[in-house]
Amino acid sequence: MKIKVLILIASIFVILGSCTKDVLEPKIVVVVPNTSAAFSTDVYPIFASKGCTVCHPSAGGLSLTGGAAAARTSLIAVGAVIANSSTTSKLYTKFKGVSHNGKTLSAAELSNIKGWIDGGAKNN
Repeated sequence: MKIKVLILIASIFVILGSCTKDVLEPKIVVVVPNTSAAFSTDVYPIFASKGCTVCHPSAGGLSLTGGAAAARTSLIAVGAVIANSSTTSKLYTKFKGVSHNGKTLSAAELSNIKGWIDGGAKNN
């Protein structure tokens, strides 16, 4: 009887010892900025394709409707974009590596946003 108990205990230790805990590594996103990105052709179209204009006709004071120039002005006015600093701009940091309201940006879209912001967030 003692041998059966010892074999059972040893078996349990072997089974538990062979288990490994799955570790989720954080997703690291490295984005190379597209330095030639223009707001009207490379950034603004992202808003329509992702449905951003539905939630932001004026949500939080941010309006992404009314065309590219109006959207750019609104992004800067509410502080979502800090020219020359994508690392402090909410428009970029909100999406880097995560989703916002179920929306995820591709590496190319992030590259365009980062490049446009770091290039001075020009009205182009």
